[in-house]
Amino acid sequence: MAQLSVEEGLTEAPNGIDELAATEVLAQSLAAMRATGSYRVTGTTVSGNTIDIAFKDGVGSTGSVGAENPVQLVATPGAVYVTGDESLAEVVGADVGTTLAGKWLLISPEAAADFAIFSDGSTFATAVLGADDPDGLTAVREVDGQPAVGLLFPETGGTLWVAATGEPLPLRFEEKGASAGAGVISFTDYGTEVAVTPPAEDAVVDLTKIPVPTPPATPAP
Repeated sequence: MAQLSVEEGLTEAPNGIDELAATEVLAQSLAAMRATGSYRVTGTTVSGNTIDIAFKDGVGSTGSVGAENPVQLVATPGAVYVTGDESLAEVVGADVGTTLAGKWLLISPEAAADFAIFSDGSTFATAVLGADDPDGLTAVREVDGQPAVGLLFPETGGTLWVAATGEPLPLRFEEKGASAGAGVISFTDYGTEVAVTPPAEDAVVDLTKIPVPTPPATPAP
């Protein structure tokens, strides 16, 4: 069977999502995403942060995230390990200039808050795609080579493109102001095996066990 495309006159979604309420399409899309067991997220936000993370639902994730100096991470529901250059100090709130030395950092719950959405595929999907209720749908358009319907989010101005054929999987999220590739996040590699392997114990520095230096006492006047 030849692949359907918008150019060939496809004006309705063969999987019927264009006949549903926008909130129901989002619910079905997130459910279909979870059912695959794994997926990959790549792209760049409007603010300039890049992301390349592979998720295994219920297990964790692995990849990189950041701006000029992306942080490599392995995240699980119980721990977040990160590594990078000296600029990592600003991210984790610790002096890692001499501590890092090619090691992975097991970061504190406070520092890990910035990475919490990466601990699980469902957590990320809900935080990014389910934080706002869509209030409308676009017509069927071709997105990344396949027919899709866009969910419109009024509060953020974003658009989530969902597959209009087969399972209604998320294909791409476009932030308000997306331009020249920035502000576009793609969802791919559904169902692909993802190895989430925490670093070896001897390669880990536990920042929660490093004592915080006590500032010198101020002499009394």
